[in-house]
Amino acid sequence: MYHYLLTFSKRGDLRFISHLDLLRTFVRSARRAGIPIACSKGYNPQPKFVFAAPLAVGIEGENEYLDLYLKEPWETDKISESLNMQLPAGLKVHKIRQVDLNRPPLSATVGAALYKVLFSPVSPDLEQALHDIISADTVLLERKGKKDKKTLNIRPFIYLLSMKKLEGEKGVLFMLLATGNKGGTRPQEIMSLLPLGDSGGRTKIKIFRKDLFVMYNNRFKTPEGLSPSEYLE
Repeated sequence: MYHYLLTFSKRGDLRFISHLDLLRTFVRSARRAGIPIACSKGYNPQPKFVFAAPLAVGIEGENEYLDLYLKEPWETDKISESLNMQLPAGLKVHKIRQVDLNRPPLSATVGAALYKVLFSPVSPDLEQALHDIISADTVLLERKGKKDKKTLNIRPFIYLLSMKKLEGEKGVLFMLLATGNKGGTRPQEIMSLLPLGDSGGRTKIKIFRKDLFVMYNNRFKTPEGLSPSEYLE
């Protein structure tokens, strides 16, 4: 078996497809391309495609990751070109590299995600609200489950909130939030805590996930070695 790590983007109307549909799209595209996909063992073998972190519906992903396992070795350029010929508009593989077979999938180690939020208009109270969140020890949020509601402190999951005002009434907000198997919070939850625009409902919001991060030597880095600060510069 051979292990590859793909970096891809999910843009445009494809942001509205579910995580399950995304998996199906990649599997079908790989099969049409003739890529020798490895499958799991057991009574119901499944293609070994492991996404680093599910992307919520409605959010565009600029640097998403997929651990792909093949039965035979293929040149990375060939995998990339073959997949891109079959993937629909809005999905594109940008990078691919072979990694050690024993290396755990990125989903097992990812710890944070950086989101970019474009919105307008900018509320005059927004900067103070962001300061209050960062300064607080506790940020309570009610989260609905399948059977009941829970009140959680999401402050430990918020690593960074940084806003910049753009021309006119526009603004951009960067959020570095915890994600992965140790828990986290979603960008929509943070946005629900903020005063956005006015009471007339004019606020327009678009959310992008810029990248995912793993902890290296007590610092967050992308699989390509970039730090969150390099995105903010």
